Amino acid sequence: MYSGSRRPHDLVGLTSISRDSFRIVSNGRTLETMNRGQAFREAHLGAVLLHQGEQYLVDSMDLSHGIIRVSPSEVDYYTRPLKSVDITVRQVRESRLVGDFTLTFGDVEVSEQYYAYKIIRNDAILGIEPLELPPLVFSTKSVWFTPPDDLEKNLHLAGADPDGGLHGTEHALIAMMPFHVLCDRWDLGGLSVPAHPATGGPAVFVYDGIEGGIGLSEKAYSIFEDLIHHTAALVRECPCEEGCPACIYSPKCGNDNQPLDKKGTALILEALSRACGGDFSVKTMEN
Repeated sequence: MYSGSRRPHDLVGLTSISRDSFRIVSNGRTLETMNRGQAFREAHLGAVLLHQGEQYLVDSMDLSHGIIRVSPSEVDYYTRPLKSVDITVRQVRESRLVGDFTLTFGDVEVSEQYYAYKIIRNDAILGIEPLELPPLVFSTKSVWFTPPDDLEKNLHLAGADPDGGLHGTEHALIAMMPFHVLCDRWDLGGLSVPAHPATGGPAVFVYDGIEGGIGLSEKAYSIFEDLIHHTAALVRECPCEEGCPACIYSPKCGNDNQPLDKKGTALILEALSRACGGDFSVKTMEN
């Protein structure tokens, strides 16, 4: 028999298994609770917060006591956080070759640093304000791939931007994950870099955005070929020329969707799809 003063299910959040939570308080009334990651992203100092259709401005953030104080607001702008991500590979659990690409699954330590936020009105940037928040560091699981050594040279020869292509590939993979794995894109994180210490070269990481991992990236590793074919089709069949929210733009990108290059993304996914046993021409990229 349970004799506690609270209902057990009230103590468990559905969006995170972390016990580190923040209360959003307005005029002494708790509006909602958030885990630390969500609070840093949506309720940092100066953020415009929406709650049940009402708009609030974040006045203070008490990290020690987990209290965020907000006040009703009618400002005509919104805010968008900027963050940097760093990944340290702790243990490789599985690895295999996919053509000339190396695919790996393992344990990683992720550090997410929210360092600033943009103030935006009608898509115009009014300003960028710095944030003084500690990094969010957690251990989780990730899948990542390393392209062949000649990828960068081939992309340059094709008139594509390698960094923008890797970044776009990361976004497109995360966008397609929910069609293959029971998740939402907000359950995932990603990182694309031109060089990473663990790989010795370019790499694209997709990781579980929850402490300890919940099997998302592990599933992606096991169905990687199908995931790649569908992701390549997503980019190939999108009628836009330079990328859009339907293909390589992400609503959760901490780098404000920069740099992105659709041609580079399409060429990387074409190479991956062929390595996985598929073959297609990138019609939207033809000259």
